[in-house]
Amino acid sequence: MKTLSMKNVGIAVTLDVGDFKNIHPENKKDVGERLALWALAKDYGRKNLVCCGPIYQDMKIESGKIRLSFDHIGTGLVAKNGDLANFVIAGDDKKFVPAKAVIENRTIVVSSDTVAKPVAVRYAFDNAGVPSLFNKEGLPASSFRTDD
Repeated sequence: MKTLSMKNVGIAVTLDVGDFKNIHPENKKDVGERLALWALAKDYGRKNLVCCGPIYQDMKIESGKIRLSFDHIGTGLVAKNGDLANFVIAGDDKKFVPAKAVIENRTIVVSSDTVAKPVAVRYAFDNAGVPSLFNKEGLPASSFRTDD
């Protein structure tokens, strides 16, 4: 993700088409199409093209909850197959626990009854996490962490 600040670098998130046991997904078609979207938008100047899924931008702590903002949300955020999943949250102790995440307009609000003063959120931050966050164009969000 840090390389996206460099010139001529793109991304294809494969959390939903890959195999967590094999870095080389068998589904090459979706990977190629996602890389092509990035190239068309970033290198060939195609306007009004959503080139990737949501990418974490920033967070705000709001009375026991964390509100997340994203780039590349296209026409909106969606939870694939029902509810958002694979979000964890932590307080100052950095002990991450499963969290409830809900879409509110163009942001996501993350919370847990066991974390009164949250400081960090992670999404799909393990090898076997099932992705649930997508944009309405059908592209998955990248895994991310708000802490370092």
